[in-house]
Amino acid sequence: RYVGVGTVEFLVDEDMSFYFLEVNTRLQVEHPVTEMVTGVDLVKEQIAIAEGQELRLRQGDIALRGHAIECRIYAEDPEEGFMPSTGVLKNYRIPAGPGVRVDSGVVIYSEIPIYYDPMIAKLVVWGNTRQEAISRTQRALEEYRVSGVKTTIGFHRTVLANPRFLKGELSTRFLSEEYPNSRYRRVTDETAELAALAAALDRFLTERRISVAQG
Repeated sequence: RYVGVGTVEFLVDEDMSFYFLEVNTRLQVEHPVTEMVTGVDLVKEQIAIAEGQELRLRQGDIALRGHAIECRIYAEDPEEGFMPSTGVLKNYRIPAGPGVRVDSGVVIYSEIPIYYDPMIAKLVVWGNTRQEAISRTQRALEEYRVSGVKTTIGFHRTVLANPRFLKGELSTRFLSEEYPNSRYRRVTDETAELAALAAALDRFLTERRISVAQG
């Protein structure tokens, strides 16, 4: 007789067998990914249900479109086992552009204290394809400007340049296998420039296709 929004979690093995894990009687941190690929405002639906309204959607009304990636931007030091990094945000500029969404509760000069979860923001990026979503996410991470605390931005850039990640060869063992003890290779300036050029080229080609189609 549960009434309200809930998240049901499963694990799936190599044989595509599903195993029930848990139910959370709330939205998950990753809910913007679902919102981006379905176009459904889950928070709005949650509030409507809490007000006693009937669910306005049926499963047949839900259609998945494109691909979305979420990066949790934390005030943590990946090179020190993701230890929290406290301090004051001396600089804070978020990315923008097509398909880019940033859910954040901080501004410049906000303090990251020791008392709470050190999440700064959730960067969620949508693309027509997984590759487009990756390219847009790489560009968005390049646009971030945060100083005053250490962050996970560099780590996300490293993961998005990882060959296994790019091929979609992922599992719950990915981080422990690729970056044991949090030892990861930083993205070099040369790699960052190549990623930025690739994102710019992808954007140019996409805009050109749209222009040709409209012309």
